[in-house]
Amino acid sequence: MRTLFILLFLISFNTQAQIVEATPTIPTNEYLDLLAAHLQLPDELTEKYDNQDIEITIILTITKEGTVFNPKIQNDSLQLESSLKKAITNLPKWSPQTEDGNPVVSRKAFKLIIPIHHAIQEDEISISANPKEGMLKAMEHIVKKLDVKSVYKGDVKLVTEFYVEKDGSLTNIKILNSEVPSLNNEVIRVIKSMPKWNPAIQNGIPIRTKFRMPIRIVKN
Repeated sequence: MRTLFILLFLISFNTQAQIVEATPTIPTNEYLDLLAAHLQLPDELTEKYDNQDIEITIILTITKEGTVFNPKIQNDSLQLESSLKKAITNLPKWSPQTEDGNPVVSRKAFKLIIPIHHAIQEDEISISANPKEGMLKAMEHIVKKLDVKSVYKGDVKLVTEFYVEKDGSLTNIKILNSEVPSLNNEVIRVIKSMPKWNPAIQNGIPIRTKFRMPIRIVKN
């Protein structure tokens, strides 16, 4: 009888599905940073929450193919759900959840922090933000690091925008205009890998500023 009980226990244990949870194909914190950077907020919202962080809870449904389907915002009082859906389309796919090796639909919930910062007027800045090695070297760094040959064979033109923090780090990187959307995530990755910049200076004090940088890569 005892042997039968142990056998039944082992059979029950072995029939439990082996579950591997869904994960982004890039680190989760990087995925959320990209999502926050791609969210387009209305001007009235950025004015209302100037120099504050907006915190929302997002609920993502991950399909068997790894795409995010119909993302939701819990208690969407700020009416950002339409912006969330647009931002998701610019992000990499997920590795779907699997049960015994078979992909299944799953749901994930995250806290998303969206930083809102006051925009500094150009005439208030005595020294603008700039790469420490100079703009030419910065462009050479981007062109050298970009893996574009396997994705696109023609010339590449796009416009990027990001913040240069007080310590010179680059954050909230966005692609404003791109002829090759499939390269957007690769461009963001390369800009994040750049050495720290010299921050803008206002009244002798480093400040956080927004920087817009066009990029053009000409294929030989």
